[in-house]
Amino acid sequence: MVTGACLCGSLRFEVEGPFKNLMHCHCSMCRKHHGAPFATFVGAAASGFRWISGEDTIVAYASSASFKRPFCPTCFSVAPVRIGDDVYIPAGNLAGDLGDAGGMHMFVGSKAPWHTIADALPQHDTVPPGWPLPSVDRPAPPVLESGVRGSCLCGDVTFELEGLPARFMLCHCSRCRRSRSAAHGGNAFYPLAQFAWLSGESQVRNYRLPEAQRFAVAGCTRCGGSTPVVREGVPFVLVPVGILDGDPVARPEAHIHVASNASWYPFSDDITKFPELPPG
Repeated sequence: MVTGACLCGSLRFEVEGPFKNLMHCHCSMCRKHHGAPFATFVGAAASGFRWISGEDTIVAYASSASFKRPFCPTCFSVAPVRIGDDVYIPAGNLAGDLGDAGGMHMFVGSKAPWHTIADALPQHDTVPPGWPLPSVDRPAPPVLESGVRGSCLCGDVTFELEGLPARFMLCHCSRCRRSRSAAHGGNAFYPLAQFAWLSGESQVRNYRLPEAQRFAVAGCTRCGGSTPVVREGVPFVLVPVGILDGDPVARPEAHIHVASNASWYPFSDDITKFPELPPG
């Protein structure tokens, strides 16, 4: 039996394996909903899944005519979803060993330009053969002469960035994994002077983890998609890079907190790795 929870702990559940169909999805909708380089889901029989708390609080956003994306309305973590006789769970919210659940990358044709796939798992440009998943046409992102724009999943919240971030890290801590419902977060820190809301600022709500000194996330209250985190008195804005609509030009400096890396996500890229935070 493996347990799972959202970042704030309102949603709690347990699931009995075996697990199957571990899939890393690189589509733009998953990146915007999770605010991560990619989303990872793992399947299990629905008969072995049980909600412990919070099921009645879940909010779902219809990202297409045939699919709704459930999330916690407090902390914006993505919730499990039932598809037929199976339940698909965001693996970043699970605590425990998933066993031999397989693995593959899908919608690699929509991969973030700054992300490197550093494993030998099968890759599919769109939907894997035999999977009953619809293809959804998304509008092409705007091409800017300078800077880059970003948006939440529903598109109500939009913003623009100029220049390069001060820092760009891939974080594997348990908080990032639970908040992004993913293998790790991709976080860029921009000076406030380089950031501007374009629309939807009133729909953005921050959630700060009570026991953490600095950790906070933000999301769109309509779709649950990740948004930048702006905090009073802090001179930087934290941008989940998965929600950008273009190439930020900058590339990740380091993997951090790799001592907390998810056991189901081995990686071997040449980006600098630190067990915890970088020195200094």
